[in-house]
Amino acid sequence: MKKLPFDTDQELLADIANGDSRAFEILYRRYFSKLYGAAYKRLQDNELTKEVVQELFVSLWERREKLPIENIENYLFSSIKYLVIAQFKKNSLFEKYSLSVDATENDDNFTEQAVAFDELNHAYQDALQLIPEKCREVFLLKRSGLSQREISEKLDISEKTVENQMTKALKILREALKDYTSLLILFLPENIL
Repeated sequence: MKKLPFDTDQELLADIANGDSRAFEILYRRYFSKLYGAAYKRLQDNELTKEVVQELFVSLWERREKLPIENIENYLFSSIKYLVIAQFKKNSLFEKYSLSVDATENDDNFTEQAVAFDELNHAYQDALQLIPEKCREVFLLKRSGLSQREISEKLDISEKTVENQMTKALKILREALKDYTSLLILFLPENIL
């Protein structure tokens, strides 16, 4: 029987590292539902959960050439856990999440992640100040849960302008926080890298 391309996660990762969008799509389809379920269990919000999972895949694609990942499943689930923690912190729900974490989880690992997130959050707050005022206003309204249409109506601007302002804000944040992407990698279990 002929071996199909993309039989294993390792083959997918090798092709993704070379920029193969088909391999990325296969990986995305393979893990989206599982990651969605893991994130939704904590976030209990459909749109926010989709956004977090999408953010993970966008980040994976953007850093595809630099990630020496041996076990993509462990990497993705550790990453989604970190992003969920980030969402709770961002939404001032960190204490609620802390109480909901299973007592069986490693407290030292959780503390390391919390410290790493505090550092990242400080950098994020600084980076927000780099975004022009109107652009930042659009970004913060979107992050607070408003739709493009609601923001458009609230600020009396077109939906296309809202979309453009979000793109600009995300580009500025990505650039300002590029040195912090390594924080995620630093706190993953050693056997993943």
